[in-house]
Amino acid sequence: MEIKVSNESYNPLLKRKEITLQIEHAGEGTPQRFDIRKRMASKFNAKVENVFVVSLDTSTGLQKCSCSLQVYDDPAAAALAVPEHIGLRNLPPEERAKAKEARAAKAEKEAKPAEKREKKPAKEAEAKPPAKAETKPAAKAEAKPEAAPSKPAK
Repeated sequence: MEIKVSNESYNPLLKRKEITLQIEHAGEGTPQRFDIRKRMASKFNAKVENVFVVSLDTSTGLQKCSCSLQVYDDPAAAALAVPEHIGLRNLPPEERAKAKEARAAKAEKEAKPAEKREKKPAKEAEAKPPAKAETKPAAKAEAKPEAAPSKPAK
Protein backbone atom coordinates (compact mmCIF):
# COMPACT_ATOMS: atom_id res chain seq x y z
CA MET A 1 0.00 0.00 0.00
CA GLU A 2 1.46 3.32 -1.10
CA ILE A 3 0.24 6.56 0.49
CA LYS A 4 0.80 10.01 -1.04
CA VAL A 5 -0.18 13.29 0.63
CA SER A 6 -1.90 15.42 -2.02
CA ASN A 7 -2.99 18.36 0.16
CA GLU A 8 -2.22 19.48 3.70
CA SER A 9 -3.49 22.57 5.53
CA TYR A 10 -3.79 23.70 9.14
CA ASN A 11 -7.09 24.94 10.59
CA PRO A 12 -6.23 27.09 13.63
CA LEU A 13 -9.86 27.58 14.65
CA LEU A 14 -10.44 23.84 15.14
CA LYS A 15 -6.78 23.13 16.04
CA ARG A 16 -6.28 20.44 13.42
CA LYS A 17 -4.44 19.54 10.24
CA GLU A 18 -6.71 18.70 7.32
CA ILE A 19 -5.01 16.28 4.97
CA THR A 20 -6.04 14.70 1.67
CA LEU A 21 -4.34 11.43 0.76
CA GLN A 22 -4.13 9.28 -2.37
CA ILE A 23 -3.74 5.59 -1.52
CA GLU A 24 -2.75 2.94 -4.06
CA HIS A 25 -3.61 -0.56 -2.85
CA ALA A 26 -2.64 -2.84 -5.75
CA GLY A 27 -3.53 -6.50 -5.20
CA GLU A 28 -5.37 -5.70 -1.95
CA GLY A 29 -8.83 -4.60 -0.91
CA THR A 30 -9.64 -1.11 0.30
CA PRO A 31 -7.60 -0.52 3.46
CA GLN A 32 -9.35 -0.38 6.83
CA ARG A 33 -9.79 3.04 8.41
CA PHE A 34 -8.01 1.97 11.58
CA ASP A 35 -4.96 0.77 9.62
CA ILE A 36 -4.72 4.13 7.81
CA ARG A 37 -5.18 5.89 11.11
CA LYS A 38 -2.26 4.01 12.72
CA ARG A 39 0.08 4.63 9.77
CA MET A 40 -0.72 8.33 9.57
CA ALA A 41 -0.35 8.77 13.34
CA SER A 42 3.21 7.47 13.10
CA LYS A 43 3.94 9.56 9.99
CA PHE A 44 2.69 12.84 11.52
CA ASN A 45 4.08 12.10 15.02
CA ALA A 46 0.63 12.20 16.62
CA LYS A 47 -1.30 9.92 18.95
CA VAL A 48 -3.77 7.53 17.32
CA GLU A 49 -6.56 9.11 19.41
CA ASN A 50 -5.97 12.45 17.64
CA VAL A 51 -6.13 11.10 14.06
CA PHE A 52 -9.48 10.56 12.29
CA VAL A 53 -10.27 9.26 8.82
CA VAL A 54 -13.28 11.31 7.74
CA SER A 55 -13.88 9.79 4.31
CA LEU A 56 -12.44 6.99 2.24
CA ASP A 57 -13.57 6.89 -1.39
CA THR A 58 -12.49 4.07 -3.69
CA SER A 59 -12.62 4.62 -7.45
CA THR A 60 -14.57 1.98 -9.35
CA GLY A 61 -12.35 -0.40 -11.26
CA LEU A 62 -9.14 1.11 -9.91
CA GLN A 63 -7.08 0.12 -6.95
CA LYS A 64 -6.80 3.67 -5.71
CA CYS A 65 -8.73 5.61 -3.13
CA SER A 66 -8.80 9.15 -1.86
CA CYS A 67 -8.92 9.79 1.86
CA SER A 68 -9.71 12.83 4.01
CA LEU A 69 -7.84 12.82 7.29
CA GLN A 70 -7.93 15.14 10.29
CA VAL A 71 -5.08 15.29 12.83
CA TYR A 72 -6.03 17.20 16.01
CA ASP A 73 -3.58 18.92 18.36
CA ASP A 74 -5.23 17.43 21.45
CA PRO A 75 -8.03 14.93 22.25
CA ALA A 76 -10.26 17.63 23.78
CA ALA A 77 -10.44 19.50 20.46
CA ALA A 78 -11.21 16.22 18.70
CA ALA A 79 -14.01 15.40 21.15
CA LEU A 80 -15.68 18.73 20.41
CA ALA A 81 -15.35 18.65 16.63
CA VAL A 82 -15.61 15.01 15.50
CA PRO A 83 -19.18 13.71 14.99
CA GLU A 84 -20.09 10.54 16.90
CA HIS A 85 -20.53 8.38 13.78
CA ILE A 86 -17.05 9.31 12.52
CA GLY A 87 -15.57 8.44 15.90
CA LEU A 88 -17.29 5.03 15.80
CA ARG A 89 -16.01 4.30 12.29
CA ASN A 90 -12.44 4.99 13.38
CA LEU A 91 -12.46 2.55 16.31
CA PRO A 92 -10.69 -0.81 16.09
CA PRO A 93 -13.10 -3.61 15.02
CA GLU A 94 -13.37 -5.11 18.54
CA GLU A 95 -14.13 -1.79 20.21
CA ARG A 96 -16.57 -0.85 17.44
CA ALA A 97 -18.60 -4.04 18.07
CA LYS A 98 -18.73 -3.27 21.81
CA ALA A 99 -19.80 0.32 21.15
CA LYS A 100 -22.60 -0.81 18.82
CA GLU A 101 -23.88 -3.28 21.44
CA ALA A 102 -23.84 -0.58 24.12
CA ARG A 103 -25.66 1.79 21.79
CA ALA A 104 -28.34 -0.85 21.04
CA ALA A 105 -28.81 -1.54 24.77
CA LYS A 106 -29.22 2.18 25.42
CA ALA A 107 -31.82 2.43 22.63
CA GLU A 108 -33.79 -0.46 24.18
CA LYS A 109 -33.80 1.23 27.58
CA GLU A 110 -35.09 4.44 26.03
CA ALA A 111 -37.79 2.55 24.09
CA LYS A 112 -39.24 0.84 27.21
CA PRO A 113 -40.33 4.08 28.95
CA ALA A 114 -41.87 5.24 25.67
CA GLU A 115 -44.00 2.05 25.59
CA LYS A 116 -45.19 2.74 29.14
CA ARG A 117 -46.22 6.26 28.14
CA GLU A 118 -48.19 4.86 25.21
CA LYS A 119 -50.08 2.39 27.42
CA LYS A 120 -51.44 5.10 29.77
CA PRO A 121 -53.44 6.97 27.10
CA ALA A 122 -54.89 3.66 25.92
CA LYS A 123 -56.40 3.06 29.40
CA GLU A 124 -57.92 6.55 29.39
CA ALA A 125 -59.51 5.84 26.02
CA GLU A 126 -61.19 2.73 27.45
CA ALA A 127 -62.81 4.78 30.22
CA LYS A 128 -64.60 7.08 27.75
CA PRO A 129 -68.03 6.02 26.45
CA PRO A 130 -68.02 4.76 22.88
CA ALA A 131 -68.76 7.38 20.23
CA LYS A 132 -72.02 7.17 18.29
CA ALA A 133 -71.73 5.59 14.89
CA GLU A 134 -72.30 7.99 12.05
CA THR A 135 -75.07 7.14 9.68
CA LYS A 136 -74.54 7.94 6.05
CA PRO A 137 -77.43 8.69 3.70
CA ALA A 138 -78.16 6.02 1.14
CA ALA A 139 -76.41 6.46 -2.19
CA LYS A 140 -78.67 7.71 -4.96
CA ALA A 141 -78.77 5.83 -8.20
CA GLU A 142 -77.49 8.04 -10.97
CA ALA A 143 -79.21 7.94 -14.31
CA LYS A 144 -76.82 7.18 -17.10
CA PRO A 145 -77.29 9.18 -20.30
CA GLU A 146 -78.37 7.11 -23.24
CA ALA A 147 -75.78 6.46 -25.91
CA ALA A 148 -76.24 8.59 -29.01
CA PRO A 149 -76.94 6.53 -32.12
CA SER A 150 -73.85 6.16 -34.23
CA LYS A 151 -73.78 7.25 -37.84
CA PRO A 152 -73.83 4.47 -40.38
CA ALA A 153 -70.58 3.76 -42.19
CA LYS A 154 -70.37 4.83 -45.84
